[in-house]
Amino acid sequence: MKINKIKSGFSSISVIVPVYNDPKGITDTLDSLVAQDYPGDFEIIVADNGSNDDTISIVMNYQVKYPRLIKLVVEEEIQSSYAARNKGIGIANGSLIAFIDADMWVGPSWLTEIHDSIKNNNTDYLACNVELVSESDCIFASYDIISGFPIKEYLEKRHFAPTCCLVVKSSLFSIVGRFDQKLISSGDYEFGNRVYNAGYMMRFDPNIIMKHPARNSFQQIIKKSFRIGRGLYQLSLYHPELNKSFKNSLVNSINVSKVSENNWAFFTFKKNGVIWNDLPFHYKILFYYIDIISKIVKLIGLAYENAINIKLFDINK
Repeated sequence: MKINKIKSGFSSISVIVPVYNDPKGITDTLDSLVAQDYPGDFEIIVADNGSNDDTISIVMNYQVKYPRLIKLVVEEEIQSSYAARNKGIGIANGSLIAFIDADMWVGPSWLTEIHDSIKNNNTDYLACNVELVSESDCIFASYDIISGFPIKEYLEKRHFAPTCCLVVKSSLFSIVGRFDQKLISSGDYEFGNRVYNAGYMMRFDPNIIMKHPARNSFQQIIKKSFRIGRGLYQLSLYHPELNKSFKNSLVNSINVSKVSENNWAFFTFKKNGVIWNDLPFHYKILFYYIDIISKIVKLIGLAYENAINIKLFDINK
């Protein structure tokens, strides 16, 4: 870690990292966070969600090495990344709170870029850019890279940013509340819409880059789709005012309009067609199949969550 004299005029920042059973991911993330060259005051809060492997011991080793920088909180009662984040928010001292997922990494100027972006644009809710990367060129990694994280579109059309790349003024939580920890997914969407409806300044900064590993297997993509389906059902159950967007999220794939700098063609499976550019023909066919299966798995996740709630209702009669 670079040791810098703290300069006045820089906001204090709390970085919250939720983690569950990911010793490799938390190592990569913490290595990039302790290397920050931010001239202001910052802290790193690891919010463990009840890991039962080596994750906590690894974090404690970092604590020994960086005792003034790293804190650890554990949320064991509620299995939810949003509950873990809320636990971290509870002990955060920063005037800004930045979220990053375990397994992501950032450059050394990340916090400085965040501070400058929020200060220069008077932003309350900042969405950073996410770049999906993979050492593999398999079809599943390519699908994830092409279809994932259209942050600008999320913010403009659905009024939220994924929590993995979100920065907010800490005062927002005392005004609009924390994340809904009942949700297994879509808690970022629900929180973002609360902020949007309250009239706060929301902005996407494409120049603040955060790295995220692409999913390299069919199993990883299906697991994500199943979780999203469960979360969307919960969203419609606990927040019926968001039901219209809930239905759209099930039916439509992500609609991405721009082409990335490395010339990958982003695409959409909506009725308006697709932008294929130079993608191989067999990739086009396989992308369709993967996307269709992903939609079906979302519906299975929705049905699964519905069945759980019906069973709970019957038990509580």
